[in-house]
Parts: sequence; structure tokens; C-alpha cells
Amino acid sequence: MKSLLLLPAIFFIGLSCVSKAQDTSTGKVYKNSIDVSPMSPFMKIYAIHYCHRIGEKGEGIIGPVYMNIAYKDIGHTDAKGFIAGYRRYLFKTFHVDYQLMPLWDHFYEENEQQRYSGFDLWNEFRFGYMHNFHIGKLPAFLNVQWPFGFALYSEPAGKPDSFKDYAKRNQFFYFPPMVFMGVRF
Repeated sequence: MKSLLLLPAIFFIGLSCVSKAQDTSTGKVYKNSIDVSPMSPFMKIYAIHYCHRIGEKGEGIIGPVYMNIAYKDIGHTDAKGFIAGYRRYLFKTFHVDYQLMPLWDHFYEENEQQRYSGFDLWNEFRFGYMHNFHIGKLPAFLNVQWPFGFALYSEPAGKPDSFKDYAKRNQFFYFPPMVFMGVRF
């Protein structure tokens, strides 16, 4: 619980430090970045984001994703897929992301002891702030984001009735702020 309370503190500390995706000593603008979340083992969602600058205010986002989320008294997901998205900078490093995640899910229903397989399409909106810094000469960043999302499509035969009932009661998901760490090149 204490670690969850630490995340908003990191977010507000980050808000006090405004910077650009630019090395101020050389004026170089970095067009590419890769990031991961150190929170992945706790959330059971693993992703690598590769971002490429599109103009001054935008970035394209792609990368692989794997989810192994347990649902109490139902079962767990074993979903592999990829992320395709876009990040728009609103003011300095404040931004909004939109991400689509096509997933091929192999859901295991523990009460029935049966595996279901199907296609899912999820989407997320993320509001965030990025703090740029250097580790030695390596341009790095900390990206704090607050996600909100929901399923756009789930193949009807791909999930058990127990999960479908759960999904009806919990159509939207959001997390406390998430942290991503990355490097620019």
C-alpha cells in the first residue's frame, strides 16, 4: 500500500520539473525512444514501447505486449499481442496517448478447468507527464501516466460466462498513475 502512495508523490515531483525531449547542451532533438515499466511484475502486464517522433508535437507508438492477469474466483488471462498508438504533446511534456491493443487471449477458467481462446481488442487513453534527464551521456526519461480504458471487442467464444459476467460489471478500467522508464536515441 505504501508503494501505491509513493506513485502520486513521484507524479507531483515530476510536475515541478519541466523539460523537453532535447539535449539542451547540444540542441539535439531525439526522434526515437524505448521504454518499459518497472511496475509490470506487479500488474502482470508487460510491454515495450518503441516511440518515433512525428513532427514537433506527436509520436507514434508500437511494441509487443503480454498480459497474465488473474481474476479472483474466475481464472487468468494469457494474452499476447501488440500495441499501436499515438502520443500528442499538449504543453511541453504534458501529453495524451491513445493506444490500441489487439490480443490473442488463451483464458483459463479455473472452476471449469477449461481453456478458452479468442481475439480481443482493447484501447486505452493515457494522460501523462514526461521528465527528461541524463544518466551520464545517455538521454533518459521518466514517464508518469494515468490510464483509462475498455474493451472494444472480445470474441464471444473466447471467454467463459464467468468472465463475461465480470466484464459487464467492470466495463472500464483505470490504474493509479503508472511509471515508465526509457532512453532516447
